Amino acid sequence: MQAPHSPPSNLCLDTNRLQTLQFVEALRRQTSEGFVKRGKVAEEFGGLPVITGYTDFAVPRYISTAAAVILTAEFERLGAIQPEIPPTVNLHLWNDDVFRKLYQLGFFEIVGFTPKRPDVVIDEGETRTMRIVSAKNADDLARIDQSLQNLGAFLNPSQKIPDEIIIDLLTGLSEAMSNVTAHAYPEDFHPPYQHIKGLWVAATADRSNNSLTIVIYDQGATIPFTYPRLSRLDKVVRYLGRTLHSKREFDFQDDGTYIRAAMRYGGSRTDLRHRGKGLPQMVDVIERSGSGTMTVYSRGGWCRRDSRGRFRSGAVSSSLGGTLIEWSVELS
Repeated sequence: MQAPHSPPSNLCLDTNRLQTLQFVEALRRQTSEGFVKRGKVAEEFGGLPVITGYTDFAVPRYISTAAAVILTAEFERLGAIQPEIPPTVNLHLWNDDVFRKLYQLGFFEIVGFTPKRPDVVIDEGETRTMRIVSAKNADDLARIDQSLQNLGAFLNPSQKIPDEIIIDLLTGLSEAMSNVTAHAYPEDFHPPYQHIKGLWVAATADRSNNSLTIVIYDQGATIPFTYPRLSRLDKVVRYLGRTLHSKREFDFQDDGTYIRAAMRYGGSRTDLRHRGKGLPQMVDVIERSGSGTMTVYSRGGWCRRDSRGRFRSGAVSSSLGGTLIEWSVELS
């Protein structure tokens, strides 16, 4: 009954950040105001079931792992707040690479289109992928820990990499995920859209370059929301005083600055739960384990730390609706 809502052809936070976030924001708004208001996907019109509109996933020609994780979380959120699974539309027209990526990562299982398989990790030649795990409790986090150990063993079959490096990496990642789980959804955070208090994680190990890539996403309180509320060290206050805009051109313009400060300096002076944890710990995992990058997207901001220890940050006018952290580590 309406023209379809079209995603960008390139769904990627790295190479097409603004358009990807605009699409995510519009999708979240549409599903919240449309499906949920009616309480059902299809309505009767002239004796036939019809839908008022749909999102045309035949348009994208590429989707990154990070974008696939966000999309999975958004549709799982939709499934939790309305009774019907939205139908797939023109599935035969979807791009083969996009469909394959979503299928391999487990998108269709988490959303509810296909039965869930017991295997979380799948092999493809020189790569091994941990499909998206939707973590809601300690058992789910244990599955992720076990799967990451599986990827670590896959990268180190002949013990060329010292065991302590693998153990250090996996321990650091496990602690970081536990920290995110514990503090992503504070009581004083009231999101504009109903969300799921969970964590979505995917990972890929590649033997050809001894690399491990991990994506973690939550729909909770973002760094730009929580960081200004912390009691911070004097050096952090001075840094923010130099870098925050006196007059913002759009609401999220300072978001990248807050993320950058959180990655460089960590949490508060008084709140013990942040001591020795958080984003600096995640950066430290990369520095101890090998070369790599770490990128954090939160609300409208982003910040990347490269293999030389340099930081770049920025912001766009659309919100991610949560926080996403992407590591890419090359083990030496």
